[in-house]
Amino acid sequence: MDLDLLWRAEMACRAAWPAEQESDVRGWVARRSGGSIRRVNSLNQLPDSQAIDDRLIDQVEEHYAGFGQPALVRVMSFAGASSTALSKRGYSQEGATTTLHAEIDSTGRASEQGVSVWPEPNQDWLTARNRIAASDPAIFRSMLEMIEGPKLFSGVEVDGTIQSVAYGVIVDGLLVIEAVATDAAHRSRGLARNTVKSLLNWAASQGVDAVVLQVVTENEPARALYRSLGFSTELFDYTYMRQPQP
Repeated sequence: MDLDLLWRAEMACRAAWPAEQESDVRGWVARRSGGSIRRVNSLNQLPDSQAIDDRLIDQVEEHYAGFGQPALVRVMSFAGASSTALSKRGYSQEGATTTLHAEIDSTGRASEQGVSVWPEPNQDWLTARNRIAASDPAIFRSMLEMIEGPKLFSGVEVDGTIQSVAYGVIVDGLLVIEAVATDAAHRSRGLARNTVKSLLNWAASQGVDAVVLQVVTENEPARALYRSLGFSTELFDYTYMRQPQP
């Protein structure tokens, strides 16, 4: 696998979900926004980051303790960092996620039946997202406002109410698809497929030819959807290691 592509995808995904604060901790990036969303409250690796050792762990624990939060360390499968030192300190593993890649020409782009799109998230889109996948609504909205670069928000209505949502951001020549979610009562009806297709079509119109997204590793229904759309390449996995609490 092309290491440059792996890092390009990793940094694009971070840019598509920015954190309120980012701090250097011994060559790693400590992201912090508060709330419960792990990806913006965790320590993240850079290409030249040092190994995970006790000194790094001590410093990241001190950093997050200053915000009243436990330390979370995000460990990627390709970046050479071992979680052994974290395991010895009693850290537990959670949140296994897989990063997928596709060429947009191979994603079977077609109709976008029932889809509406907006360059910014309107209140109906935000209300739908918070109802379908409630998690720190104020922090999520603030995060969306921090996104830089071209972006598009997609939703599918059923009987006048948005029941499926997603958004996309173009970063470094890649489309990053985020926050794909469908109301449980309306799944298996092709709604998520149409939201994703609308983002693929938009990116293609902007001259973008590749797309990445991240999906919970054990979410087989979502992974089956993405496979059917051409996401046949797994770039890398990652997990979080969580500091034990007294």
